Amino acid sequence: MAEKNLSPRQKMINMMYLVLTALLALNVSAEILTAFETLGDSLKTSAAALSSKNGDTSEGIKAKVADEVSQGNKKNENLIPLTDELLKATNDLYSYLDKQIEVMGGPAFGGKDPVTGRILKRDEVNSNMNYWIGVNDLANKGRGSGEAMKLFDKLNGYIDWSNQWAQANFKSSDTSSNAVVPTFPYICLQPKDDPNIPNNAPSKSKTWEYNTFHQAPLIANIAMLQKYKNDIKSVESDLLNLVKSKLGQVTFKIDSLIAIDAPTSLIVPAGLEFETKLFVAMSSKDVKPKFSGSGRVTVDPTGNSAVMKVAAIGGFDAKQKEKEQSYSALIEVPKADGTTAKLKVDNKFTVRKPEVVITSASVQNLYRSCGNKINIDVPALGDLYNPVITASSSEVIPDKSDRKVFTIVPSGKESVVSVSSNTNGQTIKIDDIKYKVIPPPRPSIQVLVNSKVYDGSTPIPKKSDMTVKIVPDADFLAALPADARYQLSSVKLRVARGLGAPVNVDEVNGSGKDASKGVSLSLGTALINDPPGTKIYLEIDNIYRVNFKNQKIEESFILAERTLGAVVK
Repeated sequence: MAEKNLSPRQKMINMMYLVLTALLALNVSAEILTAFETLGDSLKTSAAALSSKNGDTSEGIKAKVADEVSQGNKKNENLIPLTDELLKATNDLYSYLDKQIEVMGGPAFGGKDPVTGRILKRDEVNSNMNYWIGVNDLANKGRGSGEAMKLFDKLNGYIDWSNQWAQANFKSSDTSSNAVVPTFPYICLQPKDDPNIPNNAPSKSKTWEYNTFHQAPLIANIAMLQKYKNDIKSVESDLLNLVKSKLGQVTFKIDSLIAIDAPTSLIVPAGLEFETKLFVAMSSKDVKPKFSGSGRVTVDPTGNSAVMKVAAIGGFDAKQKEKEQSYSALIEVPKADGTTAKLKVDNKFTVRKPEVVITSASVQNLYRSCGNKINIDVPALGDLYNPVITASSSEVIPDKSDRKVFTIVPSGKESVVSVSSNTNGQTIKIDDIKYKVIPPPRPSIQVLVNSKVYDGSTPIPKKSDMTVKIVPDADFLAALPADARYQLSSVKLRVARGLGAPVNVDEVNGSGKDASKGVSLSLGTALINDPPGTKIYLEIDNIYRVNFKNQKIEESFILAERTLGAVVK
């Protein structure tokens, strides 16, 4: 329907139609098929409620006319056969659409579960496409040779009949001052005439039959037929109001009001919001429902519908991938007798555990007292991902330039990294990642004599230059270079003379020096009077690793490992 002054209810139906046609352009997944089924069920309920409401209106019209006739006023007596004529034309087409829905659910097409009554083959394409378009979809100038042509002609034929019926029976001068004889646009538009289809779209040159039913899943066709039932009942409602305008104010009873919710999706990643459309199946411009519920409710400007968003809560048990979350809503509708009808919605949706993707130089383990830089992402949340990271027995330092990067500095034997997201004003727990915390690999001690690595097996000149280096583990250095720095407190030169204990003859202070580059000392004149064969020792006092915070952590080397011997020649 493309009329400018549409009712709020018809605007809602049109919105659903646009969502439906947009979904048809996507790859059909199980979730989309479920969305079609949910949408079709909601439209079916809405059409039934509107049909009931129209029946009440027609009964009210006939009762009012009968009351006028009983008082001798036969001016509006012809409104009873006119009302019956309108109801018959609409109900004939309504029954035809119901019959087509029944065909779609028959054994030759979708089939129904005998217990639940749900369509079994929701994604069936070929059989129902042949039914609607025919085997030769090029026949009749691309309209095919199936049931779709008949559907097109019936729907638009009903619109032609409605416009002619309204104009023939209700001229503006014959109605009340507030009534306007409507002109209804066609329900089915050829793509070339449809403003909702861009001019450069490939479907612009196709026919309505091809564009509507080609490669569409069966469950989408059923939802489309339910939408057409709403369209014709909406036209019928407007025409009944036109009849009613001849009588002035007509009161009618409402047997039931139905609260409808149409979820956007039944499966939501934790951290995002579940969204559902709330509306009353029977609506009126004079009745403004009041909406409330367990989530954030935003009421449509028309006041007749609302969107409710509920945060999908995380926190999953071990090995649990999905869980159900309940939601509820209350729609309060004023009634003609001054009371309020309270319509409750209670339903559930599925919360899916989003995958936490972690990348770092060392994903398996964390190094103790080191700045383990980790990228923590939850792709399913997209731009809504706003990480909140904590870790047990650890310091967590957020990166200043990238919100997904964190530095974890553990101090215990295990660190549990807790991943949450502050999304839509709520902190939603997503997952816990357990890490084993290990000490960094020990460096090796290397001695150079006259710039060459010394293996300890040959005598050295008495005036040699000696260098002591602390060499980091290569993999550790590549992963965490800021944590793979080392210092020595001092290096002592000791000489064994005669039978006595070795004595100190020189000492070099290593504090503040980069031991990975080396701490040097020269034998110089310290051994000038010692004969060849004299045994010397280089004794390192303490070895420290310097982490990314410039904190010194002592490495565990015993004295024997810190003492290196040589023989002079």
